[in-house]
Amino acid sequence: MKSRSIFVLMIFIIVSLACAGVGAEPIPTNTPEPPTVTPEPTKTPTLVPTATPNRTATVQARATISANEVLAELEDVLGETEIPYQNGRLLWKQDEKLDIEMSGPDGRFVTFAENVEGRNFILKSDVTWDSTGILVCGAIFRSEDNIREGKQYHFVFLRFSGAPAWAIEFYEFGYFKNSPSGVKYSSAVNLANDATNQFVLVAQEGEFTVFINEVRQGRFFDYSEQRKDGAFAFFAGQDSGEGSCEYENSWVWELE
Repeated sequence: MKSRSIFVLMIFIIVSLACAGVGAEPIPTNTPEPPTVTPEPTKTPTLVPTATPNRTATVQARATISANEVLAELEDVLGETEIPYQNGRLLWKQDEKLDIEMSGPDGRFVTFAENVEGRNFILKSDVTWDSTGILVCGAIFRSEDNIREGKQYHFVFLRFSGAPAWAIEFYEFGYFKNSPSGVKYSSAVNLANDATNQFVLVAQEGEFTVFINEVRQGRFFDYSEQRKDGAFAFFAGQDSGEGSCEYENSWVWELE
């Protein structure tokens, strides 16, 4: 009986506590809100603009410089002549030296100014020769496509012993046909081994004018007018021993 009274008392206390919590408003709590952090904008580095290289403009600038350099050379050689070089343009200019070496009886040619055909032009080159025997250095011009056998003209330095000579010659099928100038002897040609001789050849239709080391050699006419335009090449030949012809500072200037 006593235990039953204790059980009932415990039930009463639990129910009383439960009823006391009904309808009671919760005590507000002051919970601070976390501060809102506004992120700063990311700093993007400002790139300094760089100039875009213009390949075409660079090539044109270099071509203009080269043309002006050639014009200065033309002024030195042709400035007091009647040759109308001022109205021309640069067709080709040599970038690197060309050395044609030979051993024994030998003859060789090397084309230059590819994709360029000359009809009325000025051709200039500084030629250094070295040989123990008879040596020929020169240039082929107004050549047909087959330079070995086609119709073509030659300008040649002939290094004979004690005989400084040069000539303009015409060839066909690999054989000499005629010479508009004939063989000319000139004290302007330096015969010494390792000497450098400059030639300037002016071709205008059937008329040729030659300068050697800036000394005018004369005007010569090809009345047959065998060939009006064509390709270019440097060549070298010798009869025996060791020899070489080195070409540098060369260019082709077109005459209008």
